Amino acid sequence: MFRCIVATALACWGLSNVVAHADDWTADKLRGQVLQLIDNQWQPLSRGMIVPDSRVIRTLHSGRVTLVRGNETVDVGPDTQIQIYDKAGRKPFTTVKEYFGSVGVEAEVEQVQHFAVQTPYLAAVVKGTRFTVTSGAAGASVNVRRGHVLVEDKHTDTHVTLSVGQSASVGAGGDGALKVSGSGDLPVLLDAAGEPLDAGSTKADLKAAAKQAKQALKVAEKDAKQAETDATSGGSSGSSGPGPSEPAASGSGKGKKS
Repeated sequence: MFRCIVATALACWGLSNVVAHADDWTADKLRGQVLQLIDNQWQPLSRGMIVPDSRVIRTLHSGRVTLVRGNETVDVGPDTQIQIYDKAGRKPFTTVKEYFGSVGVEAEVEQVQHFAVQTPYLAAVVKGTRFTVTSGAAGASVNVRRGHVLVEDKHTDTHVTLSVGQSASVGAGGDGALKVSGSGDLPVLLDAAGEPLDAGSTKADLKAAAKQAKQALKVAEKDAKQAETDATSGGSSGSSGPGPSEPAASGSGKGKKS
């Protein structure tokens, strides 16, 4: 299905000697066929090569690769396609975009300001942990092996924080929110407003609630900006009337002209 374009010896030497930047990853372990997208062409990725920011990596059926940066590790399973985006700063801001397949992540919260895996269905945010995200046509799931992971349904904004031995999944269609399973006391699902989720809520209900929460947030932000403007210009002469939250003057006669 995919054409593997084999580079010449000189080209391979050039790729393997790319200067590593602070946010670049290295192919530490590699097995089978692993490809990287360069200038819209699939080229082989070899062990020891540097993977620049935002480069698309794809493993075929026999392939898998472990990408390493410091003490952070991303294990890319067979039949998987990803991109890793990093933002500069005192601590790297890292997002793994998983198109499909299986990705395992190991990262310490002390070393990252933010580390997340995003799929078409859900997003998993690191809180110092080791976990695996699997995504495909039927949906996506997250399994936690160490630490904690915040999992969010991208369509309904429902979310839950998982612990060791717990997992969350969401389907590509149908009603319902995230499904949580595993060992220990299972965490409570929260809606877009951070409130415990009603067990009888359908996906349509959750989408409507998420929309209302976003609209309420916009109104609150608008009111806050207006209040700031009023506070800056309040009390100045030439005001034609009361502010949006200031009640109109009653007929007490104060300042009333005959």
